[in-house]
Amino acid sequence: MVNPKLPVIWYGGDYYPEQWDEETFERDIRMFKEAGINVVTLGVFSWSLIQPDENTYDFSFFEKVMDRLYKEGIYVCLATPTSAPPHWMTQKYPEILLTDVNGVKREKGGRQNFCPNSEKYRYFARNIAEKLAEHFKDHPALVLWHVNNEYLNYCYCDICRGKFQNWLKEKYGTLDELNRRWNTRFWSQTFTAWEEIPVPTTRSVLFWRKDRYQSVLPELYLDYRRFMTQSMLECFLEEYRAIKKHTPDIPVTTNLIAATFKEWNYFEWANHMDVAAWDNYPGYKEDFSVISLRHSLIRGLKEGKPFVLMEQSPSQACWRWYNPQKRPGEMRLWSYHALAHGAETLMFFQLRQSKGGVEKFHGAVITHVDSPNTRVFQEVKRVGEEIKSLSDILDTRVVSQTALLFDWESWWAMEDTLTPNIDFKYLNEAEKYFKALVKTGLGVDVVGKDQNFEGYRIIVAPALYMVDEELARKLKDYVSNGGILILTTMSGIVDEDDQVVLGGYPGYLRDLMGGYVEEIDALPPEEKNEILMFGKRYECSLVFDYIKTTTAEVLGRFGRDYYMNEPAVLRNRYGGGWVYYVGSSTSFDLVWDLVKFIEREHNLRAEIAPPDGVEVIKKVKGEKTFYFLFNHSHEPQIVDLPEGTFRDLIKGNLYEKKARLQPLDVLILLKE
Repeated sequence: MVNPKLPVIWYGGDYYPEQWDEETFERDIRMFKEAGINVVTLGVFSWSLIQPDENTYDFSFFEKVMDRLYKEGIYVCLATPTSAPPHWMTQKYPEILLTDVNGVKREKGGRQNFCPNSEKYRYFARNIAEKLAEHFKDHPALVLWHVNNEYLNYCYCDICRGKFQNWLKEKYGTLDELNRRWNTRFWSQTFTAWEEIPVPTTRSVLFWRKDRYQSVLPELYLDYRRFMTQSMLECFLEEYRAIKKHTPDIPVTTNLIAATFKEWNYFEWANHMDVAAWDNYPGYKEDFSVISLRHSLIRGLKEGKPFVLMEQSPSQACWRWYNPQKRPGEMRLWSYHALAHGAETLMFFQLRQSKGGVEKFHGAVITHVDSPNTRVFQEVKRVGEEIKSLSDILDTRVVSQTALLFDWESWWAMEDTLTPNIDFKYLNEAEKYFKALVKTGLGVDVVGKDQNFEGYRIIVAPALYMVDEELARKLKDYVSNGGILILTTMSGIVDEDDQVVLGGYPGYLRDLMGGYVEEIDALPPEEKNEILMFGKRYECSLVFDYIKTTTAEVLGRFGRDYYMNEPAVLRNRYGGGWVYYVGSSTSFDLVWDLVKFIEREHNLRAEIAPPDGVEVIKKVKGEKTFYFLFNHSHEPQIVDLPEGTFRDLIKGNLYEKKARLQPLDVLILLKE
């Protein structure tokens, strides 16, 4: 559990009492208790309140608030306010402010408007974190520290440039080594002094192409992403260490802005967070498998340990172009969905809807109507009542027979350079293959390249663009020992330095594939090809591998163009295991039929095979096994159950052989 001091499912969210008078605060407490709220997050954007100038600190307001909340049985997740530096600070020390990708120094204002490498910013951030920890270290309400808020900013200022150059010196040792590994003889990009190396802006090596920045020196851009990940992580760690000096037993985390946020390599961050935490804002009508991928990725950061859902909206967001309300039942469904995937908290942004500011239309538990009688409040209250009896699911672990290998550096390297097709995107491929694994009911985790692959019957590694020799050996060991690996087009193209591995794609994985890719064709999205396999024709698009086989068996062949009848999908025996290779961006139908074929061929079977629109998640704790069943569809669904009698922990109903789920309904089944 997150903190044994509060051994229940945490229910609450962000609260800003500094925006309200005392009468409203007291009314809010009454409504919090009615809704079953037991934890609130305080202080996220409070820097100017608690430190009004460089030498003054005043914690009295939050001390009073925390005392009052604790008296009513409500605990506190206390945030450091460092995502929004106060105006007095940036006015006096403008070097704190961020420089954007165009090389323009930002004016003061807003949030995440700071340079992560500014020593002055780090000093103030570290200092306020330590002052808070020192002051509130013994407060009985404190159960969790929340550092900063949704880190998201890259900076390109002169401070960052100098530190980047030093970072490169430490990494490469000599300019000769850097030039060799960056292949700088291309386009006469050779550096003769460290000071010549720029940060990647639109004034230097970046250019905008369709929907993203790409680089004429992609090796530099890749290293800058690595450098920025470490720079911002160091900001977090400076606050983390300051807090831990005074509260070593209180867990410390930060809310990752989104699970599949491209800018940070979260697997690097995970090693330094006491508990993983993130903010979940599903898109309107977004497929449930996409949300499952994000939860599974956050769970995978700490190798299956429970995580904190720090934010979700009880109703609607405000920052998308279009912000529909969650339909009746959706908030409840997504809340249980998070718990099933490993969350042990259900926290909302926000508890009371702001009456001013840029997020005044963002949904809240207490809306502008200012009443507990709203539809949203009553749905929040219902979930609050239900989860009071569900503490038995704390410390459960998801059981999965399959995994998706997710790699930030492959994502960066493939999309930051000029590849055959700009519309071929890493995340799209990951989501497609993950969806197929979810539909099997076998359970699916998300793993990083440095994590343990053992125990998974199937690992899918879509568009694993960057593969070094160490990762190649690890994948070969996994397959040799009986694993089943699915690889796809655009895999194994480059090594860790973003240099193409010669000899045919997928580079170091050629032996696993049982062949090699001689060339990659690329066509506009509207021009399709087809793959003939399993007696069917499947649509494929974007990229098309021209494959030569060595040891692999051909399962599917292209149907048109100059590679008509040439291999498109392969199967290769390697040691005690098998490798499947898909040589194009295909329709989901092909991916799904291939996964079903693999299930049959290798005798894999789910205990509960979900019908369309239903998701099954298996969790265990000791001798107990829990099955979470979700009907994501808008039609009733019947699910076949294993032998035995099962009790639904939410409503207490008993089930044998079959379970019926209403639209957007949830069952948590425990075998009697």
